[in-house]
Amino acid sequence: MDDVIDRLEQLQADFAAVVGDALPHIADLPDAQVMRLLDASGRMLRSNDALQVAATAQVRERSEGLRAERMTTSYGCDRPADLLQMVLRVDARSAARLVKAAGLTAQVRGITDGEFLPSRYDELRRALADATIGLDGFLAATAPLEASRGRVAPDALAEADRQIAAFARGRLADADADGERAPAPDAPAPTPAEIAQFAQVLAAYLDPDGAEPTDDAASRGRGLWIGRLRDGRVPLRGELLPEVASQLARLTDSLLNPRVEGVPVPQSVHFIDSESGPDDGLDPIDPRTRAQRMHDAFAVILSAAARGGELPDLGGAAPTLVVTVDAADYAAGFGWARVDGGDGVEMGVPIRVAAQVGCAGGIQRVLFDDHGRIVSLGTSGRIFNALQRRAIIARDGGCIIPGCTIPATWCEIHHVIEHAAGGATHTDNGVALCWHHHRTLHLSEWQVRMRAGVPEIRGPSWWDRGREWRRVGRRRARVRSSPGASCG
Repeated sequence: MDDVIDRLEQLQADFAAVVGDALPHIADLPDAQVMRLLDASGRMLRSNDALQVAATAQVRERSEGLRAERMTTSYGCDRPADLLQMVLRVDARSAARLVKAAGLTAQVRGITDGEFLPSRYDELRRALADATIGLDGFLAATAPLEASRGRVAPDALAEADRQIAAFARGRLADADADGERAPAPDAPAPTPAEIAQFAQVLAAYLDPDGAEPTDDAASRGRGLWIGRLRDGRVPLRGELLPEVASQLARLTDSLLNPRVEGVPVPQSVHFIDSESGPDDGLDPIDPRTRAQRMHDAFAVILSAAARGGELPDLGGAAPTLVVTVDAADYAAGFGWARVDGGDGVEMGVPIRVAAQVGCAGGIQRVLFDDHGRIVSLGTSGRIFNALQRRAIIARDGGCIIPGCTIPATWCEIHHVIEHAAGGATHTDNGVALCWHHHRTLHLSEWQVRMRAGVPEIRGPSWWDRGREWRRVGRRRARVRSSPGASCG
C-alpha cells in the first residue's frame, strides 16, 4: 500500500506542475479544448471523491470505541468531521458530507470468511468508485432512499440502488440486471439534479405514504427569523412550507412579470451611443438585479398588507410603522431618521425614507424638536384617503414610471409637491408609484410634475434625448351623451 500512496503523491506533484503550466494559457484555448479540460478535471474530481470517501470510512470506523483508542483522539480531534476539516482544509459542510457518504458506503467483514459484505448502497458505491458519479451524485441518489428506508423492504431498496446506478451510467432504467444496454456513444451522463429526480420518483413509488411524515417534519422545522441591523441591512432567513413558498412566489412573480408589449419608448427617442442601445442585453429602465427586484416586490407585498386593514390590531390600533426624525433635519432634507426594529431596538434610516413613508398610506409621523419635544403628529389629512387613492389609481393605471409592471393596487401614492413644502393631499398632487420608484425617485433622473391635474414625466436623456415632459396614465375617450338619451 505504501507504493500506491507514493504513486499518488508523485501523481499529485506532477498534476500540480501540469496545472501550473496550463493556467496561463487557458484564456487562449478554443471552446472545444476548454470543454476537454473541464471533462478531464471532472473525471479526476470524481475519482478523488471516491478516494476521500473510502479514506473517511476508515477514519469513521477507527474513531469508534474507547476515546483513548480513537483515531480522532490521536490527532487531537473530537469527531471525524473535525479531523477532515483539518487535513483536507475544507469547511464543516463539506466534511459532514464526506462522513455521511462514508457511512453509506462502509463495508464490514463477514465473521465466517472475513470477506467484505455489501455496503448499504453497494451499486452506487461501485459507481462512485469508478468515477461514474461523484460525491454530489452519490448523496443526491441516496437522500430520497434514506428518507424512506425504515418503511421500504431491504430487497426493494437494493433494487432501487441497482436502478439508480444503471441510470447514472446512462443505461435503461427498466432493463433487468442481465439485460442492461449501454448508452449511445455521445449520450450525456445525468447530472446530480437529474439523478436526484430519478431517485425521488423511485422513492415515491416504493413509499407512497412517505409524504405525510415528511410534511410533519417540515412543519416542525418551519420558521422565519429577522436579524439585527448590519451595514445598513437586516438579514432575513427562514424555512418556508411548500404552499407558503408557492404563494410568495406567485405574488412576487405577478409583480415582476414583464409587460408583454415591452417598455413604452417615446417616438422621439434616440439612444446616444451603442452602449446604451436597446439590444445590448442590459435594461436601462430597470438595472436592478433579480435579488433586488425580489426584495422590492416583498416590500410592496408588506405595504399592501399593511394598507389592507385586515390584520389584527397591535396595541389597540392597526399595525403602524412609526418613523421618528428631528424637525430640523426633516426640514433641511438631510440627516437620519429612526424606525422601530422590534424588541425596543431602533434602526437608523436615511431621511428620504421618512419622506417616503410620510406620504404613503397607513403611516404615522412623529416630529421632535432639538429638545426632544413632540412638535407634530401625522394626521389623516396628510395621507390620501381611500376615495382619493381609488381615483388616482383609476387615472394613472399603475406606477407611472415607464416600463414598471407594478399594478395600481400595489402602488403607494406620492405627493408630487411634498406636504412639508406646502403640497396638498389632493388628487391634483398625488401620483401612483411603486415602492421602489417611490423610494428612489429623488436619486434617479426621472422627474414628475402635475399639469392641470394630470401627471407628466420627464425621463433620462438615454430614454428621451430631448427630455420633454410627457403625459402619463391611461388614455380615455371622451363620453358624450346622445340627444334624448336617458338613464332609465
